[in-house]
Amino acid sequence: MVNWTSVGHEWVSLGGSLASELELMIARGELPKGEKIPPERELATVLGVSRATLREALLELEIKGLLNRRPGRGTVVQATTPEIHAERLSEALRAARADFAQVMELRSTVEPAVAALAAGKTTPEDIARLETILEAAEAENNATRLLELDVEFHVAIADIARNPLVSDLIRMVSDWASSSRRLGFQGPSRAKASAAGHADILQALKSGDPVRATEAMREHIGCIADTISKTP
Repeated sequence: MVNWTSVGHEWVSLGGSLASELELMIARGELPKGEKIPPERELATVLGVSRATLREALLELEIKGLLNRRPGRGTVVQATTPEIHAERLSEALRAARADFAQVMELRSTVEPAVAALAAGKTTPEDIARLETILEAAEAENNATRLLELDVEFHVAIADIARNPLVSDLIRMVSDWASSSRRLGFQGPSRAKASAAGHADILQALKSGDPVRATEAMREHIGCIADTISKTP
């Protein structure tokens, strides 16, 4: 049974298409054969889109043979041939992975320097804020919430740099990094890698050492990229 609430307002499309996002869910098996799609009015509200937008996406998937829509029965996920399924999955994954690789390259270029800048300006209040975020993440099991806390941690470091332009940039980068959500990258391996990396970064900021902070952030982003590159 799909937890549509967890998708909520966090859906991010490939190329601005809700249909592509739903297609990825089908390709990943999150919407298996026989799964009934909720009524349009209900699902549109959960996803935070208009009924017209949702209806257009469902129609596109119906035309592709991924959905079966019948009066009185509703909309049901329909099986495709292995060849078609594999081809569509490959295309969707390539697009999302290309997106993600570019963002990670940007992050590895920018965020280590941001951490170095923050290391020289960190206050006890800043450390307390970061510790609160990490404590919340340690106690959290919901993948969507863990992603939110991950973003919050990196944004908090940017805020510590005391440069509004840096803060705005990292917030934009976090939005662009949402391709990892589309691929379902927030699995146990990523969560574990994130927790370890964040702990190292926090210790580096506590020490006030820019060089250590730079290396901790660089290693963290590299570890995440490596972990995700091995995701099937």
